[in-house]
Amino acid sequence: MDLMKTKDDVTLNYRTTGEGNAILLLHTAFDNFSVFAELEKALSRDYQVVLVDLRGHGYSDKLTSIQFEDYASDIKQLLDKLYIEDCAIIGHELGASVAVAFAAQYPDMVTSLNLVNPTILEDSLPADRLYEHYAHKIRNWDEEKQEKFLDKHLYYSKREGKKFLKQISETNSLNTDNENQAVRESFINTNIRHYLGEIKVPTLITAGQHGERTTIVEAKEVADYVPHAQFKVFEKSGLYPFAEERTQFLKVAVDFIKAHEPEGVH
Repeated sequence: MDLMKTKDDVTLNYRTTGEGNAILLLHTAFDNFSVFAELEKALSRDYQVVLVDLRGHGYSDKLTSIQFEDYASDIKQLLDKLYIEDCAIIGHELGASVAVAFAAQYPDMVTSLNLVNPTILEDSLPADRLYEHYAHKIRNWDEEKQEKFLDKHLYYSKREGKKFLKQISETNSLNTDNENQAVRESFINTNIRHYLGEIKVPTLITAGQHGERTTIVEAKEVADYVPHAQFKVFEKSGLYPFAEERTQFLKVAVDFIKAHEPEGVH
């Protein structure tokens, strides 16, 4: 476990593997960097892969107050600590929002963006919106039955989706209710449209056809805000295209990264 202290004395858990040009992977709300284990393994053969548990997540410090802007500041400090001058970023769902905010503020540090199942909505978290959509049907069910129902709306293959989830470190049980609320509030009113309007770096939007937490309509709306953004739909994926269609995702992601690396590398 590698740890670093931020300027405001928050401890972040991070990991870096491999050598070469850097790729930063950013998880969504209430996930942690273990979600990228298989992606990290494949990418680290040719790249330096940087993983971080965002503040309030995983094994980073839990807090009762988080500002959305804190996430980008943390990333800047981590990259500086690692002497990384620029990197490609793959951000998943609300991690994509963090990636956009970082790229808007530090464009010289980003060679390309891959936003996976991004959303432009900022009134509530994707998981909460999915629950609200079906609340009329499931609100009186017990929690286990609700979870099984909602799982059907997250993946192309529920079986493969559940198999993947077993590989992710379960850390949310470490949070108090107040700490969970701090995470939720940090992703409300993020000003994401403003950040998207500032994006100048090459951007790829990737979306899973069968995910309902964030839909391909939401992902396409994000793409419409970014000039010249490329858009790719993975037809046998839902919430986690980089796991559900790992081989195809890797090819698309790496081809895009390579196309926008500085001259003279790879």
